[in-house]
Amino acid sequence: MIKRSFYYLWGSQTVSNVADIIYLLSIVVLVFTSSDSLMTTILIPLFRLSSQVLSGLVAPIILSRFRLNRVLLFSQLGQFVIFTLLLLYLWNTPGQKSFFFIFIMVFGMSFLDGWTNPARNALVPRLATGEGLMRANGMVSVSDQVVKCAGWALSGIVIVWLGSLNTLMVASCCYFVAAIVTSFIRDPLVQEEVRSESSDPSSNEAGLAQEKKKGAYWKELGEGWKIIWHNRRIRSLMIVDSVDTIGGTSWVGVFILAYVTQVLHQDESWWGFMNASFFSGMILGGLLVVGLVKRLQKNSFLYMLGALMVYVLITVVFALNTIPVAALVLFAISGIPVQMAGIIRRTLLQTSAPAAQLPKVMAGIDVLTNLAFGLSLLFLGWYADRFGMVQVYLLAAVMTTIAVLIGWFYRRDFQENEQVDHPTATGAGI
Repeated sequence: MIKRSFYYLWGSQTVSNVADIIYLLSIVVLVFTSSDSLMTTILIPLFRLSSQVLSGLVAPIILSRFRLNRVLLFSQLGQFVIFTLLLLYLWNTPGQKSFFFIFIMVFGMSFLDGWTNPARNALVPRLATGEGLMRANGMVSVSDQVVKCAGWALSGIVIVWLGSLNTLMVASCCYFVAAIVTSFIRDPLVQEEVRSESSDPSSNEAGLAQEKKKGAYWKELGEGWKIIWHNRRIRSLMIVDSVDTIGGTSWVGVFILAYVTQVLHQDESWWGFMNASFFSGMILGGLLVVGLVKRLQKNSFLYMLGALMVYVLITVVFALNTIPVAALVLFAISGIPVQMAGIIRRTLLQTSAPAAQLPKVMAGIDVLTNLAFGLSLLFLGWYADRFGMVQVYLLAAVMTTIAVLIGWFYRRDFQENEQVDHPTATGAGI
């Protein structure tokens, strides 16, 4: 079952993702053309990543004290306000610009955006239940990949056509539309809490005790981490994901560019072709999950391991291949099992913790994912310089194989098919 509010959530996040891509590409082009410095331009993703890590650390407090739909709305409106201030500044200073001010604005927007992902992932299982949950995750993943695939390609054309500042105005309008759509989202868990409080006279005393308990900020910050560690299913999934991430980072654009030039001996245009083919595979993988949700719902953990093993085989052939067209086809095919495994993993995480605890868990998972990605990026950068790109992809296959073996060891935790039921509000008009 998928509730109406999910479609509002889906739509608002899609429009917001479009705005993110347009704004990022416009800012990168603007800073690079104004500074003529690659080092200055690199500070943009650096500020974004550091801001999102800090945001993820404080997210458990925010997500536990406020309704998830209101957190999303505040984040969207906050980004719109900050972005409008940035746009006004750039519009009124056509000459020399303060890059420090631009980076601070980027930091502020990224900080607010850091709450969006855990809030969205925690809200989805409240708005979609049963088979609808995996289908909803598949729909979200497909739209994310379509936006990335089309957005990065079309944004460059739009910037050339309209110019950076006019393109930023388009992004500002997108942020405003996303905030409006977000305002229609209703959280069914909040409605059930209101009903239980009105029917239970002792709920006020319980609420006061809960507020007193929430006073311990440090305890609340660590609660999500404790749940991740003590929950067998979540801990197993995070171990598998962390090991897989070590090799999975090799699919980042900079490594693909190195593979294209060093192994395939092609120019940079093939880099764009490779990215487009991978996104196409990711989109197809998401559509397969949506279409096969009934079959994947049973023994979903084993299907995830199977998808990872298919990915291992494709990666080995990809690493040893030197034919450009074959690499293009292999890269597209690899996106299918990667997307399928990712959607199943997210669904298993969402059904492995109670709804009230899920926002803190998702916030902790986001921090772990960002840290694992950053460390893997540094390690693989060193490894690629020392051993070359062929060895990098062979290492990726080895690490994913280890992740599959670890998952097979933990498979009994998922054979019980234990699933946490998330409260849902009655009525289709939510």
